[in-house]
Amino acid sequence: MILPIVLSTLATVFAGQDGLPEGRPVLPPEAHLTTPVGGLERTRSQASVVPVTGQPFFRALRVVVGAAAEETNATQLTIPNSAPVARGDVLMAELWIRGTRPDGKPARAEFLFERSQSPWTKSVVFPVSAPAAAGKWRLWRIPFEAAEDYASGEAMASVRLAFGPQTVFLAGLRVLSYGRSVRLDRLMDEAAAAQPLGTVEASFDLRSTRQTMLGLGGNFCQPRYGSSEPMDAVGRYCLENLNVAHARIGLPLDHWAPERGRYATDGPALAAMAAMGEMARRKIPMVVSVWEGPQWMLPGRRESGRVLPRENYDECIEAIVRFLTEAKRRHGAEADYFSFNEPDYGVNFRFSPREMADFIRIAGPKFRAAGLKTRFVVADTANGTNLYNYARSLLQDASIAAYLGPIAFHSWDALGATDEAYARIAELGRQYRKPVWCLEAGHDAQLWQARDPWGTWENALRTALAYERTLRLTGAELMDYWTYQDNYPLVDGKTSRPYPVFHVMRSMERVFARGSKVVVPRLTSEELRAIGTVGPGAGRFAALLVNPIGPGRAVLKGLPPGARVTIETHAAREQNSRREAAVGRDGTLEVPLGSRSVACVLPAR
Repeated sequence: MILPIVLSTLATVFAGQDGLPEGRPVLPPEAHLTTPVGGLERTRSQASVVPVTGQPFFRALRVVVGAAAEETNATQLTIPNSAPVARGDVLMAELWIRGTRPDGKPARAEFLFERSQSPWTKSVVFPVSAPAAAGKWRLWRIPFEAAEDYASGEAMASVRLAFGPQTVFLAGLRVLSYGRSVRLDRLMDEAAAAQPLGTVEASFDLRSTRQTMLGLGGNFCQPRYGSSEPMDAVGRYCLENLNVAHARIGLPLDHWAPERGRYATDGPALAAMAAMGEMARRKIPMVVSVWEGPQWMLPGRRESGRVLPRENYDECIEAIVRFLTEAKRRHGAEADYFSFNEPDYGVNFRFSPREMADFIRIAGPKFRAAGLKTRFVVADTANGTNLYNYARSLLQDASIAAYLGPIAFHSWDALGATDEAYARIAELGRQYRKPVWCLEAGHDAQLWQARDPWGTWENALRTALAYERTLRLTGAELMDYWTYQDNYPLVDGKTSRPYPVFHVMRSMERVFARGSKVVVPRLTSEELRAIGTVGPGAGRFAALLVNPIGPGRAVLKGLPPGARVTIETHAAREQNSRREAAVGRDGTLEVPLGSRSVACVLPAR
């Protein structure tokens, strides 16, 4: 539940206006200047405090990052809270930033407010960047709501800096608490109004296309959590009201094989098979994934990161094969691909790339011998940042190549990962001529810890931002939302009332329809996020426009002259606003954009 507010100058327009009360500081004064930056040696970095003139502050922290790192928190500033914070309190972070990278692009960082120890519960995670003009400062204001109660020292403001080589300056960092005296949506609205988007040109070259889309799908995993019903109310609503291009089904291995040599043909196992049958009847292709394993097979404490003993490989494979063949026998349902969920992190089976290759080398022939077409997706990692190294090791192993399908990852780090980390995914797909799939699409793996986040506009806006960035950088041909059931739900499970994120999803699935090809425009401002598609029919064009700040307009260029389109707009106070329009004879279309809005340009029906 976060919003970036971007100001390029002295930013005195916001403080105290419209009767906004004074916020209470949560961090010690100027702590960013006195707190050591952690992990400097990991990125060959240096930090120092330097004088500043002509700004409302006199000193800044300068960090020169010397090398890239796998994780953005390899080098970071962490400041414990000096005042208590209560769950549900409305807060606002302020952070000034400037700086550049070696290629001249703006420096980047990421701001977090989180618990200072495990489970690291996060109230806010948000990327920030310097202005495009070198030497200029930008003020980010980030309203958010506290996810938990924090006594002094139990939370921390973090600024992650390991986004590759860059010189970044930070100043004026503070976090203000408004308690319950201000509504979060009011703070967001007033802050957005202070930073209009203005006019942004988006120029499309419709001949320069990238990946061909398979479409948008979703996860259907409630039996994995123990449900004996294949489809809950949310799942049924999504199947009836969305064009589901793909499904990922959870195989409840712990329920299916509770004891060595015994298979339980009831409860969650049968529910998962029935879910597969539902997809087969609808001709929806599917991946089947495993999370939990029974204690006899996967020993150790019931937590993430458990390693399957090699002596149990054969019995694990046998259990999977029996499940897949039973689903095929009962429902005529056959999974195209199989994976262990997030094996790099271990939720809950953890495999090193070498161990995964060994498992596939044994399992592949056994899948074939059982008459299954099912192959393995490559990796299915917990996020995009971890994907490259994990997947490359598997793709380099010629002995398992025949058993491998698409490269897969989860996009939970989509809004915080470096451009380079996500672009390497597309590079890997091209190098090995493999399609790239995102099998868990979302923007925050800890969102379930927040208070009633599903129906908020912020959830919808950030989902659109995550989809745009993932599709643009990784070359993903498929995005499976987490989930199309009552877990990160798109609709209210009791009333079937669609949440704002449902309306955004329904518009996006028309933009990224099966057979369409992705087109990335040139933008005159990176404040607007934009991506388009052409096809599959002649003259068909669509676009997704996401505006995370104040009001403005987008001028699209290079479109099919005279084409009739429908513009669907979604914002905090109104979803599904539609208007008809026509592209000009010069191939130009103007699209008004409200504050913090999503607009989809679609072919007229």
